[in-house]
Amino acid sequence: MSAVAILKIGSTTTALLVANELSAPLLYQQRVVNLFDSDAPKRLNDVLADFTRFADNHGCSRRLAAGGEAVRQCPPLHAVIKRWGWPHWAVDGELEGHLTWFAVKASEGLMDWVIDIGGGSTEFASADQIVSLPVGAATQQTVYDWPEGIYATAPYVVGGTAHALSILIGNRQLLQTDIGQLKEAVQANPTLLDFMDPVRRRIFPQGLQVLYDIMQYYHWPLVTYTPYGYIHGIWLACTLGRNISLRGGA
Repeated sequence: MSAVAILKIGSTTTALLVANELSAPLLYQQRVVNLFDSDAPKRLNDVLADFTRFADNHGCSRRLAAGGEAVRQCPPLHAVIKRWGWPHWAVDGELEGHLTWFAVKASEGLMDWVIDIGGGSTEFASADQIVSLPVGAATQQTVYDWPEGIYATAPYVVGGTAHALSILIGNRQLLQTDIGQLKEAVQANPTLLDFMDPVRRRIFPQGLQVLYDIMQYYHWPLVTYTPYGYIHGIWLACTLGRNISLRGGA
């Protein structure tokens, strides 16, 4: 069976996953591209040129592309995806949350809720409830009313902001106190983020604020970061029933 190539076109990060099994991916590449910028179509086109070549080199006859909030808001980006021959799955915010939950639950059995803080949207997802809000690290919006009825005992968090936080804090367990201290440190000394690429450095403080606000609102002392997320959910949906292999089962 040939490997499956999945293209996740997030609002700020476009990623390529090539795998026969999720536990042993053959290739994972990502590029930071802010799709809300005016030159987004050209930059995305350049990235897809490379990623299509990578998928071709791995002989991937099965491939699928799905986007995030920026793709949902900007139909001209669909033409870029079509130009490179990728089947495009038009995923809405609710389905994005479902796919993310499916992937994280398959790898993290204790998880009850997952929060995906992306560039253009934030999804809250559980086994029976999904909420998608058009606020993220690149939107520069403030949310005063978060979704009600979310009673999490083991919340997990995914996305670029959470990944960067796990590196800065040095732990998958992200304490609200540590996040608050880091938020203040970054405000006082922005050069702490100089190791990031320019786009991530610009949007990270907003993503950090979104996560901090969520944790304060729901009184969560900690959340757990996991690298599994939306792109893995797309892969599972594409290969469901075909030798799915993911730590913890599916």
